[in-house]
Amino acid sequence: MVDIATVTAAISAATGAVGLFDKIADQVQRFITKQPAPDVPREHRMRIEESGGDIVSRTRGGAELQRITAGDLQRLPEAQLRHITVLEKSMENHYRIWEKVYPDLATLDSPVQKARIEQQLEGIVRNMGKDLDGILSFLESCGLHLDDHYMHIRHLVRLV
Repeated sequence: MVDIATVTAAISAATGAVGLFDKIADQVQRFITKQPAPDVPREHRMRIEESGGDIVSRTRGGAELQRITAGDLQRLPEAQLRHITVLEKSMENHYRIWEKVYPDLATLDSPVQKARIEQQLEGIVRNMGKDLDGILSFLESCGLHLDDHYMHIRHLVRLV
């Protein structure tokens, strides 16, 4: 049986990575689809978060849909749980670059500079998308049903 510290780290990593992606999901969608920002920020039907040391999916209104407990994860191989923390760290690295580069895209006048930034952002989306896919696959393998923007963005980043 896996020690609780490894399980706790995996729960924090999985929910942290999903939360990180939630911050930029709409930006990534606009970047990939080349659509303008909506007048009102989009509210997603589902959120995945850590609650009471467990992984919980909730509706927009906060109602709990599903819960994966730390006990559920203790049955998984330790290497699988440690890998989730690696994916989260990788996503954090990509996010830091996205956070610095993406806002500049709207202010560039030069087509050459804009194309260079778009290429850089495509690489970030591609790499971050692989990490996100790994985390979402992990959550699905734990029995969590995914919906809404998680499935939509997962599909979009596979196209990049």
